[in-house]
Amino acid sequence: FNAKCYHYQDYQNKEIDQVIELEDGSWCAFEIKLGANQIDNAAKNLINIRDSILKENGNKDIRVNDNVDITLTIINEENEDVSYNFDINENCNLIFNIFDASKNINRNINVNINGKNSNVLINISSISLNENNYDVSIHHNNKNCTSNTNIHGLTIDNNSIYIKNNGYIPNGSEKSVLHQDNKIIVMNDNKSKIEPNLFIDEYDVEASHGAYIGKFDEEELFYLNS
Repeated sequence: FNAKCYHYQDYQNKEIDQVIELEDGSWCAFEIKLGANQIDNAAKNLINIRDSILKENGNKDIRVNDNVDITLTIINEENEDVSYNFDINENCNLIFNIFDASKNINRNINVNINGKNSNVLINISSISLNENNYDVSIHHNNKNCTSNTNIHGLTIDNNSIYIKNNGYIPNGSEKSVLHQDNKIIVMNDNKSKIEPNLFIDEYDVEASHGAYIGKFDEEELFYLNS
């Protein structure tokens, strides 16, 4: 595997017995114990260190190699300020689902579709209890790629949601398909805002965006009550 083996210790004296790192930068951690009665404590130690690393590092870089299908789902009920950076290679399918029910959420999502014939689907559902912010950018850097971004939110009381949804198709990325669907349901007056942006520099593409801020319409309420 051409892997490397390390021992981990940070400035707070948290330790991991063995860390195995592969050539692509992915890694896994192991605790080495002499007795089975220490398994639970070892697992707890690894989980605590993982959570500490994630808390300190607000940037998450994810690379999807050729011919890989991946689904990521995040369910969050806590305050969070984090950036996700995806690099998508050829013939890939990425589904990224986020469910937020909290206050003071700040999410930045940047996706580079670098390989041809790849597909990206992002679904964000947000219930705002204060102020939730979403900044999404999708870059079609190759041919025959598809992206669909669905960001739907619900505000409680006078809380707000801000959505900035950017889609980029440069010249040469023909046959690309890019769709955005942005919707915020407001329960009271608030300052929610949607900025759907398409930056298209290629003729042979399909692109659309939609934005709605308002209350439930009568047909939706009828459907929910039926």
